[in-house]
Amino acid sequence: MPEFDVEGLRLTRDGKLECRDFYLICSSRCFGEKMIKASPFYSLDDATSFARKLWFNESSIQSWLDAFSGRRHLTQAIGHAPGSMMKELNQWDRMYWAKFGFQFITSTDTWCSQEILDEVKSRHENSLVVELEIAAREEFNLIVHGLDRLWDRMSRENIQKESEAPGEVVPDSLDGEDVVPSDRSDGEDADGPKASTLSYDLNLTPEENEDPYSGMSPEKRNAWHLAVWATRYLNP
Repeated sequence: MPEFDVEGLRLTRDGKLECRDFYLICSSRCFGEKMIKASPFYSLDDATSFARKLWFNESSIQSWLDAFSGRRHLTQAIGHAPGSMMKELNQWDRMYWAKFGFQFITSTDTWCSQEILDEVKSRHENSLVVELEIAAREEFNLIVHGLDRLWDRMSRENIQKESEAPGEVVPDSLDGEDVVPSDRSDGEDADGPKASTLSYDLNLTPEENEDPYSGMSPEKRNAWHLAVWATRYLNP
């Protein structure tokens, strides 16, 4: 099947995405594979809606952690910071990692060193559960931005290829069976799901966690989750 490249991004003729498309957006292999399997998408809105449902409702916490591991926001901010701020950012980078066990995630531009420093200081005061949820939402903001850039590049390349192929008919839309419709309802929160997945086992989806947590109070679920986290990810 014919393929073409745009700045390292690949799109086959049927609109199916390939692995490296999404690995440039998010380093979670599980997330990327599910997005690829669901493609092609009818529009950017459909792709974003599917990604939102997948990220917040169907991804394990381990998948979140895998995505976080691909970011180096504080390290990049240090590179843009004035000399007087570099040491302080480096100290907070180590302190954040020591407390939470994953990379600091923010959608703030890394050249805004002072804003990032203020943000990491403020978020360092959070509990583990609160900070994990904030980091997941910030990561999703970055995923949405990456999807927007990817869609724009692929759209421009499609237009160019079609213009270079005389006599080829451009279809008005994809076949119905190839379209991934938006599952978002009008009442759904644009920032993510209404129910948190933070009480669940790191390696399971919410649906798979339903039975093990049956009858357990929210307080006990939270305590269990934190114990698992401390055992597996935090230094003693």
